[in-house]
Amino acid sequence: MAAERGIAPVAAKELRLNAYAKINLALDVRGRRPDGSLDVETVLHTLALHDAITLREDGVGDEPGAIQVQVDPPAVPEHARTLPLRAAQMVRDLSGLGRGVRIEIRKAIPVGVGLGGASADAAVTLLGLVQMWKVRLDGRGLLSLASRLGADVPFLMEGGAALVQNDGQRLQWLPTLPPTWLVLARPRTQVSTEWAHRAYDPAQGGARPNIPALVEAMRAGDVPAVGRLVGNVFEELITRTHPVVGEIKARILAGEAYGASLSGTGPVVFGLMANEAAARKTATDLEALPDVEVLVTRTFAEER
Repeated sequence: MAAERGIAPVAAKELRLNAYAKINLALDVRGRRPDGSLDVETVLHTLALHDAITLREDGVGDEPGAIQVQVDPPAVPEHARTLPLRAAQMVRDLSGLGRGVRIEIRKAIPVGVGLGGASADAAVTLLGLVQMWKVRLDGRGLLSLASRLGADVPFLMEGGAALVQNDGQRLQWLPTLPPTWLVLARPRTQVSTEWAHRAYDPAQGGARPNIPALVEAMRAGDVPAVGRLVGNVFEELITRTHPVVGEIKARILAGEAYGASLSGTGPVVFGLMANEAAARKTATDLEALPDVEVLVTRTFAEER
């Protein structure tokens, strides 16, 4: 599995990895659990947009077993460091070897905006160190370890497309979309996932996406139908609090877009576009909005 995630050995005790972003093509809430947490169902797809990670076992300082995380650029939220750090600590504890590693992360995925950057970094750190340290772990054990780091981490170890339930522990792999161009627009506003989950009220929530229909459209490879079916149950809540999200979505839909939606709990809004030219034209239009970062990318999945 590790070789299929773009993990390339460079020299002894060093690995280079790509950690791919994700979008939520659909995100729904099936109810609340007895502990008050939300029972979430989502369809995820990886993107070509990625962070670059290097794992180096040598040169981690004088302290035996030290784990260091170096992020470029350094001005990122703390969880961009802590999640891959936790992944490394879990693998080291499991190995029982007390080894150390330097984790170097070159960020391209915006942090804390619904694109899964920190989760992707943790996922490939987990995979890379299991390979580097030759830890004996079957698929079920690896999945259990990944799910302790976050609901998106099990999916992001492999990427592609999947229907995800039960906090990431239940994955139904789906056919990936044909290469499809997207525009991603990130307003300069913060949305806390914890706040969104607490504030969500099914009685006041927005329209729920038709996930079974979306899954069938993906199986048929029908990108226009997928675009029409993308949706996010949190979108109405987030738009009420941050109206710019609605303005961004309207501008995307005014272009040659198959559809547009919020990713995760936002604030990034994505548009599935008819082609690269349409994506870049819409990106130029969105760049006219104040305090909005715009990226153009495409769907992506490595061969299994």
